[in-house]
Amino acid sequence: MRAHSKDDGFSLVEVIIAMFVLMVLALAVLPLMIGATRLSVDNKDLAAANAFASAQLAAIREDFPIGATATTSCAALQTRKIPLASAAEDPAGTGMAATVDVLDACPAAAADYPASIRVTVTVRDRSSDVLVTLPTRIRVSAS
Repeated sequence: MRAHSKDDGFSLVEVIIAMFVLMVLALAVLPLMIGATRLSVDNKDLAAANAFASAQLAAIREDFPIGATATTSCAALQTRKIPLASAAEDPAGTGMAATVDVLDACPAAAADYPASIRVTVTVRDRSSDVLVTLPTRIRVSAS
């Protein structure tokens, strides 16, 4: 038979103290993990909003290529405005909506063409909070 010594294992008090120390450490790390998860979700939404806004700008740039004159009139660009009331919904089903603002008026004098007109695309979430605003300039002709 083997004799038992005092060092054969952990006592109940030692186990409880170890569990308490691990609980305190877990409580210290838990808020960091929650914050990181929340930040990850926010970044995912911002990346999706940025991609949606870029797609809206790409469609406008495609219709107004540099050097073309047939469909690149300033008046045609003004028709590309999308107000908040009729915002374009994200086809990916994210619940985001984009508005397009043409910030500059068309120049009155023909000598002022070709002109560079400021355009912004703003993407909002379901609660109408602005997620992304992308500005650009579109080159337009007089006709």
